[in-house]
Amino acid sequence: MSARTDTIAAELLALRTAHGVINPVSVVQWARKNRKSRLHAQLDWDDGRAGEKYRIWQVRALIAVHVVDAGGGRRFVSLSVDRSHDGSNGYRSLDEIVGRPDLRDIMMSDALAELERVQLKYQRLSELQTVWEEADRVRKRRRTREAA
Repeated sequence: MSARTDTIAAELLALRTAHGVINPVSVVQWARKNRKSRLHAQLDWDDGRAGEKYRIWQVRALIAVHVVDAGGGRRFVSLSVDRSHDGSNGYRSLDEIVGRPDLRDIMMSDALAELERVQLKYQRLSELQTVWEEADRVRKRRRTREAA
């Protein structure tokens, strides 16, 4: 593969294994060697900055795994209004969110957006068709309520 291609997708697809798998570790290794590639340009090569981003990601995972209720469910979530481009997301108590109609509405919008992303990923699974249909019904009810 040449050091420069037209798209990031083309570079990623060209790096598939013989089994058709894109391995992130292999992609990073390839990008490190191919400095003129689009992939190389998309990665943060400053170890200090990248290390800090990774530690922030680790803290997010720790919040999700360790700040849970007795059943293992999350007690804190990050709403879209609490997220910034620099990665300094905030996390709110679910008790606070469900107790405030404005925050509950934001959480519902976030949930439907996340469900839409999941649907794009799994839409070929016919067994989930009723889930997608129910999500569509919820979206329509919300639009009707907002229009009123």
